Amino acid sequence: MTDTPHATRGVALTRILLGAGTGAYVAVNFPGRHALWGAGARWAEPVGGFALTSGPVLTAGCATLIVVAALVAVGWHARWTVPLLLVGWAGLTSWNPLVADQGLNLARILLVYLCFADSSARWSLDSRRRARRRTTVRPGSGAALLHNAAVLAIGAQVCLVYVLSALFKLAGESWRDGTAVAYPLLLPQFRPWPPLADLVVGQGWLVAVATWGTLAVQLVFPLLMLHRRLRVAGLCGVLALHAAIAVVMGLPFFSLFVVAGDCVFLRETSRGGAAARHPAHPTWWSQRTGAPRPA
Repeated sequence: MTDTPHATRGVALTRILLGAGTGAYVAVNFPGRHALWGAGARWAEPVGGFALTSGPVLTAGCATLIVVAALVAVGWHARWTVPLLLVGWAGLTSWNPLVADQGLNLARILLVYLCFADSSARWSLDSRRRARRRTTVRPGSGAALLHNAAVLAIGAQVCLVYVLSALFKLAGESWRDGTAVAYPLLLPQFRPWPPLADLVVGQGWLVAVATWGTLAVQLVFPLLMLHRRLRVAGLCGVLALHAAIAVVMGLPFFSLFVVAGDCVFLRETSRGGAAARHPAHPTWWSQRTGAPRPA
């Protein structure tokens, strides 16, 4: 926990997906911002009498949020831009909870944890700038501890989402008898591609596999993450699940934000790369050949 920051590539992917996802969400809904978060969406009095939803203020706020989200995605001064994105995202999505969903809420929670992680250590403008200057961020016990604690918090949050979701599903009879997936596909708001939805609903075996498969992968997800080989199967399972939700049910942002949390379970690219970063430890080369690591 205090020696080395872990899951740096996974955290970088989480940062990229959250930045790209939040920015895209605001950009896609920018034409309807007044109906979603502006005067046209008012269901309560403005807080303190201050009209946060006035036209110019809302337009400037949405435009600024898109820019900040883009900066987070490319990793530009992430230690400052990630907290700024959190504040802007929380403010915007909390203004009208009637149009929010749990994907937006999960993105807000993950951004809180990301504020304490070194999210720009990989694949970012920050890392390129450090490499160009031939400087590195000294982890130190405190920085590494905060980063690794954030990684654990993100992983625990994702596991809670999956397991609690599965337990709530088990309380429903339609989930136990294998028919639950068919019902939302009959609703207009979850049928962006009617022929595709009808194709799924029309195949009883496919509905049953999707229903019970969803329950299984969500319920055992934490256990699968404990084993290196089973972890790959578990991640492939949830990726397939969210790909289906994004395409068949038309919920791309929900799926994207959950997948952003899944990324922390990805392993570092190679053991050799990890050994090269920490030459004081026995390297994979010497363990296999008995010879010193080549220069």
